Amino acid sequence: MIHYSTSIYPPNIKWEIKKEPVYRLLNKVEYINNFFETGEIMVSCFSKFKEYKDEMQGDKDEGEAMAWYMDSQGNVEAVKYASGINAFILSTAKTLNDRVKNDFKSEGAIKINNSTMFGYELCKQLPFVSSGIEGLCDYTDSRVRHINTDLSRKDKSGIFDFNNESDYSRMILEQSTKGFELFNKLEKYSHQEEYRFVWFSENQITNSIKINCPEAIKYCEKIIF
Repeated sequence: MIHYSTSIYPPNIKWEIKKEPVYRLLNKVEYINNFFETGEIMVSCFSKFKEYKDEMQGDKDEGEAMAWYMDSQGNVEAVKYASGINAFILSTAKTLNDRVKNDFKSEGAIKINNSTMFGYELCKQLPFVSSGIEGLCDYTDSRVRHINTDLSRKDKSGIFDFNNESDYSRMILEQSTKGFELFNKLEKYSHQEEYRFVWFSENQITNSIKINCPEAIKYCEKIIF
């Protein structure tokens, strides 16, 4: 069955996008069966990714990046920052290959046929979440990104405090990087072809959460290896 994501654009133009399946690999058949029986699924976060000892399962620098720019005097400056501290994350794979199966010691997978509707249903079950984003990860040899915007504006006291979330420069940085760091992974992970779901919460997220979302089951199929 072909699945589509549908939107309506003015003046009342219907536009459909053919959805390709993605796969949530799991290392126990029990977890797969639990999802198809009750909709039970574990959703994680960057903080947990950093704790995994297995290099192919985790990444201690996940969500971190560096942006550099040139100011009006020609000086090059760089800002190191982190993003996604308020995000729930679910990692899936675009394809099933032997390397990615081995990376996650998988016994099977949840085949997600309509990623957008799947993500939407999970969004409704996650605490204090009202928005999200999905897409393929970008694989690069660096987490450094060039931007064209000068971030050096200081507040009224003349002090530049980038760690202040209300600071003007943080807002400009977010607009300039467009969430680059949320989907950026190093080239050594490229065989995983990760398709990532990100849900933004009002709160900081430091732990995984187990939810029940039976509404998402109809968009999925069970695969046991």
